[in-house]
Amino acid sequence: MKLNSRYNSLALALVLVLSGCVREGLSARSTRQLSQRRVRTKYGVLRGLLVNLGVEGLGDAEAFLGIPYAAPPINNLRFMPPGSPSPWREEKVANQHKPVCPQRLPDIRNETEALRRMSAGRYQYLRRLLPYLRNQSEDCLYLNLYTPAPGQS
Repeated sequence: MKLNSRYNSLALALVLVLSGCVREGLSARSTRQLSQRRVRTKYGVLRGLLVNLGVEGLGDAEAFLGIPYAAPPINNLRFMPPGSPSPWREEKVANQHKPVCPQRLPDIRNETEALRRMSAGRYQYLRRLLPYLRNQSEDCLYLNLYTPAPGQS
């Protein structure tokens, strides 16, 4: 993806640090306005969303959700090294999170029992996070990228 070099470090930081809270923020605190900018990649054209991350001082961001970075490791590709994703011809609107990779989710239905195994902070974090981890699939090799909104530096 061609991104202005000054956005690279901020984009990487947002991807790594904010991916969990942004997912919550996109559904709870922000509008989902389609961005006017189109980004050309070697696989096709992407269009994202303009969002407010709900973090004071951070400003608005442009979110590109569910960008494939490898071929889905399903059927005969299971347990094989990842291959390149298939290119797309039409503009891809990158506005939805894709499934997460399969994983065993912790049982936190009984709060008293869960607090014997983990801290209160971890328990609260898992309560917020678990609804987003329920959609699981082997087809899970996608990126969510966040960049400063156009016009912000």
